[in-house]
Order: sequence, then structure tokens, then C-alpha cells
Amino acid sequence: MTKLLSTRRSALAAGAALALLLSPAALPAFDDKLSTEEIEGTLESTKLNEVFSQYLATIQMYDPERATRLGLHGSDAVLTSRSQERVSRQLEAIKRLRAKLLDIKKATMFPALKVDYEALDHMLEVDIYELETQGLLSRCPQAYLEPLFLVYQMMSKDYEDYNTRASNAISRLKLFPSVLEQAERNLSRPPEIWTRQAIRQTNEALNSFVADSAQVFRGYTRYDPTLKGQVDETMNKVKTALSRYADFLQKNVLPNSDSDFRAGEYTYGFYLERLHALDMTPGSAMSYSKKAFKKAMKDLAREASNIDAMLAKEKGWRGVMEKLPKEHPAAGEVLQVFQDEMDRAYQHFDEHKVVQFPRQRLLIKRMPAFMASVLPYVYYAPSFALDDTRISDLYVQLPSESLPEAVRERVLAAGFNYAQVELLTAYSIMPGLHLRSFEASSNRSRIRRVSRQPVVSNGWAGYAELLSEEMGYYSSYWSRFLRCYVRALRAARAYADAALHTRKWTADKASAFFQDNLGMTKSQADTEVLKLSLAPTDGFSYIYGLDRILQMRRYYERTEAKYFDLRKFHTVFLRMGEIPIERIAEEMRRVKREEAKIVR
Repeated sequence: MTKLLSTRRSALAAGAALALLLSPAALPAFDDKLSTEEIEGTLESTKLNEVFSQYLATIQMYDPERATRLGLHGSDAVLTSRSQERVSRQLEAIKRLRAKLLDIKKATMFPALKVDYEALDHMLEVDIYELETQGLLSRCPQAYLEPLFLVYQMMSKDYEDYNTRASNAISRLKLFPSVLEQAERNLSRPPEIWTRQAIRQTNEALNSFVADSAQVFRGYTRYDPTLKGQVDETMNKVKTALSRYADFLQKNVLPNSDSDFRAGEYTYGFYLERLHALDMTPGSAMSYSKKAFKKAMKDLAREASNIDAMLAKEKGWRGVMEKLPKEHPAAGEVLQVFQDEMDRAYQHFDEHKVVQFPRQRLLIKRMPAFMASVLPYVYYAPSFALDDTRISDLYVQLPSESLPEAVRERVLAAGFNYAQVELLTAYSIMPGLHLRSFEASSNRSRIRRVSRQPVVSNGWAGYAELLSEEMGYYSSYWSRFLRCYVRALRAARAYADAALHTRKWTADKASAFFQDNLGMTKSQADTEVLKLSLAPTDGFSYIYGLDRILQMRRYYERTEAKYFDLRKFHTVFLRMGEIPIERIAEEMRRVKREEAKIVR
């Protein structure tokens, strides 16, 4: 009897397992049987999930800092080892995973999962390429400072118990001096502009990191003198390590910093093809950017003429820019003005019903001083991709109180006049990056939540500025003028990005280009070159992404005519998640075809 019951239980368990594998979500409607191809597709999809889970486990094992940023917190107390041994082991592990992925029969998978497969394949291939060829340990002195940014983010983001986060953050800070010791062993002939940037970052961290971090650790140490003593001791060791690192960079690394930061045509083409999945060569990207720049400059000149024809004829768009109203909030009111503007944007777009409402918190904060030399002065930081608690941050860099009053006034007038605040809100919050982050996180695929797609995110941010103008959000025609200027600036960056990294231009030529065409000072132009140097193809992604979204929208406006629903277009586009923009276009067309087949 016992044996019979055991046999029946086994049979029931096997039946339950099969039922789970072939769940209704995977079955076609009105079908009581699965074809051989559908069974194979389900099995291959299971294999895909297995490879992805192993990929996440590999990241958590070898690169715990990246794991934290993805929302994997099992290794939050340790830092990524900056050793060649770690790189070699991680490289071999990812190569094995990609070989396992390529064994999967992609042709039998369901259409949406084929896109997931391709996204994961591209992630693995980019990881392999960068670990194998880019020599980041020897060439990137600024990479050794990244733990400081991560520790601050850990303490700022509310993703799990505060005390647990604080304990892990302190554990990481205790390991930070050993990371800088690894830098002394690894660094060899980095590009000069990267070394100089690392020196600036180190000095700023030395001057302000401890003070900036004291506030976020206050709740952890307030009632425990022992913990406060541990934190103070750790911070002193961090300062000592930073001082030593700054001295090392200045005396030992800078004199030998003579390598070329330009990626080269092959690497630039690799990123276009594998990171962005674009059927485009480096030469065609440069040609595209050059045409976009010329057109953007014409549009800027035309808009300047619309504002003041006489002044534009006499002094060009730069003369009109000088006439830009300088009214701005006081330094102590800037964060509240952004909060108020965010609320107004939410209300405005809720009334127009052209996008969904982002049901995700956004905290507006003053940017810590040690981040200022690295990030844009208004920076949107999305929540960690796989976290259940999703809270984003908007960091705003305010002028230091130690600056002379006249200098602070110029900074506020240039960056926080009311027209600029409107544009920054549209770009960063609503309907820009914050809305996109919320919608993309609604995708059920974990692969699509962690994939990195600059063309989609950067393109959408630029599109959000244009959509805000179309929907009458801007209260001043100066916001439209600033939007045209920013479009021209991004097109200039795209042109310089392609020209630099394909080695058609030198750094000096790129700097002169920004000075001659956009009226920048040498310092401002050099900063533009530095930002482009760190991320090949990122500059190009802004203009191509915006243009491609507009092309897709025009296609649906034309083909659906009076049935076109702008809100639905935006929602479907954004909820495709982090997949290449050309795959979004294909998926949207597939969804449309399937909807047309539904019997109504």
C-alpha cells in the first residue's frame, strides 16, 4: 500500500511539473495540444532563463559592484577585485556562458524571447570584448574611484534595511584603500586627459567625500559611539588612501600618460553593431552626424531669427542667446523649484493623456561635491534594475557657498533660469528619463531590465523635450530656443564623437570645433572632449535615437491615420524595455500584426 501511494505521488509530481512547464501563458489560444516545435520552444526558453541566471551569478561572484547596481545584493559587503586574475576568470566564465547560449535553438523560441536571446547575446559579447581588449585596469585611473560613488548610492537609495546597507557600505569603505593599492600595481600609460581627470576626482573626493558621507551615515552612528568610532576610523583611512593616490597619479602616472584615448574604427564599429544593434558603419555614423549637425545649426539660426530678427541678423544665434532671460530661483530654492516643476509636469501631461503616469518615487537631492566633476550638473539616477523597491534620484549640482557671490549668480543664471528648469524637467523627469525608467521596469523580462541601450534612453530624453513643446508644456518661447540649442549641441557631440573615435580628429581639433561652432571657452570644450573620450558612440546615440523615434511615430501616424493613438504608441514603445531600438520597431510591428488577427 505504501509503495502504491509512493508511486501515485511520483506520478502526480511528474504531472504537476509538466503542467508547470507547459503553463497556459505559453500555450496558443484554443489549442489543446502542443506541436513538437512549441515544446522545443518552451524547453529552449527554459535554457535561456538558466543561462541568464548563471550570468547574474557570474556578475555577483566576479564583479559585486556591478551586481549592486543591477539590484543583486548578495555581495554588497565586498568590492570588485581590480586584478588581472579576476579579469581572466570572469572572461573565461562569460565565454563558457556564451557558448552555452549559442547551443540554444533560437529558431524554435517564441518571437519575444528571440529578442531576449539576442539582447543577452549582445550583453555577453560586449562583456567579452571589453574584458579581452580594452585594458581597463591599466588605462583607466578613474575606475579605481568608483567604489566611492557606489557607497554613496547604497546609502542614498532605499532598497532594503538601512542598517544593513550602512554595514555593507562601511565594509566596502574598509576595502577601498586596497583597491587604490591595486591601482599602483596596474596603471600603465593611460591617456593624459584621463589621468588629469582622475587627479581632479581624487582631490575633490579628498576634500568633500567624508563631509558628504557624514550625513547619510548619521542615522547609523547616532546612538552608538562604538559604531561612530569605527566609521570615523574608516573615513580617516579613506582620506589617507586618497591622498596617497593623488600623489601617485601626479608623480608616477601623469609623466607617462601618453596613450591614445580614441577607440579606433574597429571598436567604434563594434559598439554600433553589437551594443546598439545598428546596421551602420563608423563612416556612415559620422556622415549621419555631420548632416544632423548642419541641419540643427540651421534650425537654431531660424529659431533665433523668430525671437529677434534684427539681433539674429547682426550677431547670429549667439547674440540672441545673450538676451536669454536670467531670472532664476535663489540657490536655497532651486531644489523646491524642481519639485514644483515636476508636479506641474505631472499634472500637465496627465491632462493631455499622451503618456502614462510614472508610479515610482523620485527624490530630488543636492549633488555631493565629489560627484560634480564627473556627472552633468543635473543628473537622473534610475533605481537599481532588479530591485523590488524602485526609487530614483535627481541630483542637482548647486554652486558652492564658498564661491564669490558674483560667480554663484552667473552659475545660477546660466543653468537654472526658469526656461532651463522647464527643459531639464522635461528631459530628466516627465515625460523624460524618469517616465522611461518606470515604463521599462514594467517589463516582465529580467533580461530587458538589465540590458543597456543608450540609443533608446538618450533618444527618448531628447524626444521628451520635443513632446513637451508639442503639448504646450513650456511657458516661454525661450524654452523652444533652448531646445533647439541643445539639439545643436548634441548633434555637435555626435559629430565629434564619431570623428574622434575613428581617429579622423585629434583632441585639439575636437576642442577647437566646439569653440568655433558653439562659442565655448577652451575649458568647456575640453570638458566636452573628455566626456566623449570615456564612452564611444554615446554622443551619437542621442541624435540617432531621437530621429528613429520620430520616424517610428510618423510611420504609425501615416498607417493608422485617424485611429492613431499617441498615448498607446508611447506606452508600447517604452514597455518594450531595454532592447535595441531596431528590435523595438520590429516588436511593435509584430504586436500590431497579432492584434489585427484577433477576432473582435
